[in-house]
Amino acid sequence: MVATSFASLTSVRFCNNHSTKELHAFCKTCRKKLCSTCIKEEHMSHDWETITEIVKEKKQILPKTCEEIHANQIPRLKRGLDQFDRKIKRENVSYNEYINALNGSRKSFIDQINRLFDSTIDECTQKYEKAIQLYEEKRDKLKKKVEYLENMIRTLEKDISILHDHDIIDMEQEMRNELDAVHSLGADKYTYTTIFVPGHTDMQKLRDMIGEIHSVLIEEEKAFDRYSNSICSVKSVLGTKIWAMIADDNYAKSLDGTGRELKTMKNPCFDMIASNSGGFVLSDEKKSNISILTDENDTLTTIDTKPLHPTWISKTENDDILVTLKDGGNHFNLTPTRRRVVQRMTLTGKMLHTYEFREDGKTRLFTYPTKTSENKNTDICIVNRLSKRSGEIVVLHSDGRVKFTYRGDGQKPRTFSPYDVECDSTCCILFTEIYNRAIHMLSSDGVYLCKLKQNELLIPFVISTLEDILWCGLSDGGMKVMKYTHSK
Repeated sequence: MVATSFASLTSVRFCNNHSTKELHAFCKTCRKKLCSTCIKEEHMSHDWETITEIVKEKKQILPKTCEEIHANQIPRLKRGLDQFDRKIKRENVSYNEYINALNGSRKSFIDQINRLFDSTIDECTQKYEKAIQLYEEKRDKLKKKVEYLENMIRTLEKDISILHDHDIIDMEQEMRNELDAVHSLGADKYTYTTIFVPGHTDMQKLRDMIGEIHSVLIEEEKAFDRYSNSICSVKSVLGTKIWAMIADDNYAKSLDGTGRELKTMKNPCFDMIASNSGGFVLSDEKKSNISILTDENDTLTTIDTKPLHPTWISKTENDDILVTLKDGGNHFNLTPTRRRVVQRMTLTGKMLHTYEFREDGKTRLFTYPTKTSENKNTDICIVNRLSKRSGEIVVLHSDGRVKFTYRGDGQKPRTFSPYDVECDSTCCILFTEIYNRAIHMLSSDGVYLCKLKQNELLIPFVISTLEDILWCGLSDGGMKVMKYTHSK
C-alpha cells in the first residue's frame, strides 16, 4: 500500500478553462472551484461563495465533523471490513468443504466405476468358463464315440469271417447310427462366443453425476425503512416495483425501489397478488372468499371458499393461483375433522387440484400450510408450520406426490422456522428462516446448497425474486432491494 502525504498535496490555483484566471470561489450547486470568468459565464445564478469565506466556515465545523466521522463512521466502516474478513473466511471454509466433498465424490465415483469394471470382468469370465465347459463336454462325448467306433471297426475287420450273419447286419447298422451321431457332435456344429460390446463415454451424463458448480452474487442496491410493523408479504410485479402487505394492516401497498408508496389497494385483504394478465387477486380470511379484480379495482369474480378460510396466495407460471386454506380454530390443534389444504385454481375459480393428503389418502400433508411457490419445473414448494417456533419445507410434484421434506440442515427441529419460500430462474429454492436470521438455498432435489445471507439482516421475513432483483421484507418494517445473479 502506498502511503499518501496529505501535506504534500498542492491545490490547483488557476482555472482549467481560463488559464490566466485564479480560482477564488466555490460553487455549492456544482461543487467545483471557479474563477471570476466562470462565475460570470455559467454560475452567476448558482449558490457560490469565495474560497476564503468557505474555508473560514469549514475551519469552524471541520473539527466536529472529523470527530463525528472518527467516532461513528470509521467504526462502521471498520465493521464493514470485518464483515468482508468474515465473508472471506466463510468462503474459504465453504471452498474447502466443497473440494473435500468433490474429492470424496471422486473417490466414491472411482470406487463404483472400479466395481462396475470388476463386475463386467467377472461376467466375462463366467461366460468364458461356460463356453469352455460346453466345448469340453461336447469334445468328451465326441471322443467316446470315436473310441467306440474304432473298437467296432477293429472287431469287424478282425472277426467278420466268424461273426453270425445277423451280428454283421446289426453291427453295420449300429456303426452307421454311431457315425450319424458323431457328425452331429462335430465342432463345426457348435459356436458359443463371448462378445464384448464397448460402451461410449457420455460426458454430459458424467458431468450430471459429478455435480454442478453454481455462483451466486447478491449486491445490496437499496435499503429503506418504510413501516413500523413487519412486512409480511412481498410480490414482485416488475424488477423495480412490488406489492407489499404490512402486519396489522389489511391493505396492500405498491412500492417502488426507493420505498415510495405508489398506490394503496382500496379493498381490504389478507394477501394479494398481481396477475400476469393484469388485475389483482385478493384473499379475505374473514369473509372466506377470493376476489378477482381488474387493474381499476373493479370486481370480476368472487370465489366462495366456505367453510374454509383462504390465507396466503401465490401465482403460478401459467397464471393460475395457489392458495392455502384452513378451517377455524387454533392453527396447530388438529383433530380428525380439521382441514389444512393447498388448492390450485384458475382465475375464474375452477379447481384444478387439491393438495391435502399423501398417496394413501389418509395421512395429512400439512399441519398449517402458509407460503407457497411454484418452481419452474412445476414442483410446488410449501412452508408448513408445525408449531409457533418450528416448521418445514414440503415440496410436492404437481400431481401431489411428496418429492421431499426439508427440516433444516442439521438443526434441532424446534429451532428450524422457515417463514417464506421462493424459487429462482435456475429452479433453486430460496427460503427465509426467522431464528437464524438467514436466507437459505436448496437445490430442486432438496440438497442444501448455502446460506445466501445470515446475520446481515434484522430478521428476513419475506422474499420475492423477479429477473435479477431480490426483494426482502424485514421484521422491523424495512426493505432490502438486492441485485441477485445466480449462474451455473
